[in-house]
Amino acid sequence: MKKYELDTVGQIYGAITTKTWSPMFRMQATLHEVVSPELLQQAAEDLRIRFPYIFVALRKRTCSYYFEENDEPIKIKPDSEPMQAYFGMEEAAHHCFRILYGKKHIALEVIHALTDGHGASVILLTLLHRYLELKHGLPDIPANFQHNLVYSFNDKPLEEETGNAFAKNAGKNPVNLKEPRTYDLHGTRLPCEQKAFTIGITDTAPLIAKAHSYGATVTTFLSAVMAEVINDLQNKEQKKKKEPIAIGIPVNVREILTSKTMRNYSAQKSITLLPEQLNLSLQQKCNLMGQQLKDFLQDEELVRNVTAAYVAPLENPLVKYMPRIIKDRIISYLYTREADAVISIVISNLGDTNLPEEMRPFIDRLYFILGTEKNIPNTCSVISMNGKAFINFTRNIQETAIEDEFFNRLQKHGLKVEVEHLK
Repeated sequence: MKKYELDTVGQIYGAITTKTWSPMFRMQATLHEVVSPELLQQAAEDLRIRFPYIFVALRKRTCSYYFEENDEPIKIKPDSEPMQAYFGMEEAAHHCFRILYGKKHIALEVIHALTDGHGASVILLTLLHRYLELKHGLPDIPANFQHNLVYSFNDKPLEEETGNAFAKNAGKNPVNLKEPRTYDLHGTRLPCEQKAFTIGITDTAPLIAKAHSYGATVTTFLSAVMAEVINDLQNKEQKKKKEPIAIGIPVNVREILTSKTMRNYSAQKSITLLPEQLNLSLQQKCNLMGQQLKDFLQDEELVRNVTAAYVAPLENPLVKYMPRIIKDRIISYLYTREADAVISIVISNLGDTNLPEEMRPFIDRLYFILGTEKNIPNTCSVISMNGKAFINFTRNIQETAIEDEFFNRLQKHGLKVEVEHLK
């Protein structure tokens, strides 16, 4: 069986998985019609033609993790369990993703060791196109079809699609990723590792217009609003010393350092407001946070050196050849102290999904739903399609203050938001 090395971030995700928590997320498409399980099963099996490298089992070596191609059939399942049910090492020893279906929706749940949001989007949308080919006779996609989210079954997999782009494109001067500790969200844990999911749906055009009225992108505008929501919570605690608020923004590095990898290739940029900046106007917050993100996105060398900071510690011979059991504990400790502790919340925006024209009549909406971070109880993710933006909150605490106030503020800005609760 063919073996693949995990990418740099994939190795980290493998190390931090616990017996009760795993880094995973969900992509989901709602259709205008009832799903045919038989045709979906066929489409799922056909994925192996184009993406053999996702049909893998996660294995352990003495010093690292690796993927091994797995000829075990992938079995689609009714979407009857709680969303994002635990996906640990025992499950990953068979497959690293699951395909689920409801009456009118198809979902893909993925462990982060396999790929990131972009990679999962490609897998789900290519699966959907194949399903629609089988059900409605859509023409198959020709070879060399130029679309960044739907791949042709007439093209062979590229070697670059399985490569570790972090190591390949890393700079020579790793930056120091150490950041100050920030205000941390907290609350009363839901029982039995449960999660709650809330989705706010708004029209994309007014959202973009509102962001532009502040001279900001949608991501920056949402981050500034989120910072105000979190600061209100901090103010209610009446702490003597206020802490910074940092929003973690996963950046798709493929768009900066051209790469066709289907493994992880995102770098997280923290956009931060210091205590003395928390009482500034929303306009000023947008300016400050937007400039931080812009400085990162426009500096290719900085991006290379940030990704180098992920690579360098794991490539250090003392770490690379350290027994995995010891290495996992060290990585998990450092992740808690150096990653989760320096952001208040994650906002991951996959942007506008440009579907091929022939798919649009069949797909009503798309959801991109993060899991919770290891030590951060709330996450936020955004995806847009067909003129709608879907803003998704995941939490493992009872308190709903974050999403409630966030959507309330968007409405005060004149945006109409329809709120749904998923199970």
